[in-house]
Amino acid sequence: MKSKSLDFVFRQTARELFFSSCPFIEARLFIQHSAKMTENEFFHHLDQPVSRAVEKKLKVLVKKRKEGWPVAYLLGKKEFWSLEFKVNRWVLIPRPETELIVETVLSLSLPNKPAILDVGTGCGNIAVALAKELPGAKVVASDISGRALKLAEFNARNNQVKNIKFVQSNLLNYFIKKKKKFEVIVSNPPYVSESEWKKLEQAVRDFEPKKALVAGSTGLEVMEKLVQQASKCLKPGGYLIMEIGAEQKAEVVRLFTQGWKEVKTLPDYSGLPRVVIAQKKCF
Repeated sequence: MKSKSLDFVFRQTARELFFSSCPFIEARLFIQHSAKMTENEFFHHLDQPVSRAVEKKLKVLVKKRKEGWPVAYLLGKKEFWSLEFKVNRWVLIPRPETELIVETVLSLSLPNKPAILDVGTGCGNIAVALAKELPGAKVVASDISGRALKLAEFNARNNQVKNIKFVQSNLLNYFIKKKKKFEVIVSNPPYVSESEWKKLEQAVRDFEPKKALVAGSTGLEVMEKLVQQASKCLKPGGYLIMEIGAEQKAEVVRLFTQGWKEVKTLPDYSGLPRVVIAQKKCF
């Protein structure tokens, strides 16, 4: 039997992925992954035949995608801040809106060598991006999951970042015990309520780690504890920056009581409240 051309397989795969919002992009990415080729190689070899081995790998990817698997888990990677991050089902898939946390930190007037802590680092996307942008910073990435920390360490090495350390901790417990202080604490914490989780799209509910998404019955439980603990781990004038749910602005702002000043929320690219930033008072 004559081998199919890359262009034929590409169009055939895109038709099978009709349910996707971007079937042609997914088809190209799956083919590149199966054939271990770059984007440039893909477009320069459209008239070339596709091997049976590549077709077999591609078939498996398409089957899983039809079953609801997120593209990032099938490819084993996701781009964030123009950097590549290895991902798996132990960590959340980085979202574009989370880049606002990185942008917010970079907009601050910080000392030359700021101490920055990323709580619940997951695959390390926020911590690695900050360490890359601020080579003089002392970045610490923490997570309760040992599996997540190993993945984050790999991503730091893969992105050639060295000014970063990894610590296993349940929120800020380790740092409070060790009396560690930071200029900035950032986090993309679990902020989904149990009722909201049931309404999330199937790809998120069925494949992404629930513990990294759901905080509890209200969705505020983890953030409330973070606010309380951060006041003990921030230097005077230090900042706590967290991602929040689009409908949580008023409730989250109310979590900041004594000891905080200039609490404000920042919108994402859709205009929805996405990040809260609060500065610890200078006593």
